[in-house]
Amino acid sequence: MAALLAAGPAYGAVTCTGSNANLSLGTYEAYQSTNLDSSGVITVNCSRDGGPANATVTIGLGQSLNSGSIANRQLKLTGGSDVLAYNFYRDVNRSAVLGNTGGVDTISLTQHVPNNSTIAFTFTLFGRINALQDIRSGNYADTLVLTISF
Repeated sequence: MAALLAAGPAYGAVTCTGSNANLSLGTYEAYQSTNLDSSGVITVNCSRDGGPANATVTIGLGQSLNSGSIANRQLKLTGGSDVLAYNFYRDVNRSAVLGNTGGVDTISLTQHVPNNSTIAFTFTLFGRINALQDIRSGNYADTLVLTISF
């Protein structure tokens, strides 16, 4: 009796987790003469169990719940109707808006993930509230969908 034994393909896996991110843009005064710039960090933790040693993680931000737009995001006064123009950018010069079209306006980071280990992928976002806006004082907020691909 003869038996033919063959191993099936071996699959490794990289798994990543993130959580809700609260990014503060700071305190804006009505008719402020300069843009209000800020920055924040989003961290994605990835673990590897076999497979390729390098992993690429991509993040993107969807449209503003208040404006329905990526290019023209708006914070809205809690309990009111005033809106405040703002955005998040991929670069410190705030010239490239962070969106959700892969390879176009997202941020990607490739790192070596040691086998059976977990490492952090850290993404810096740069925020800006535009100058010279006529708004009432109060708390302003928006909701965006953060997409994480790996």
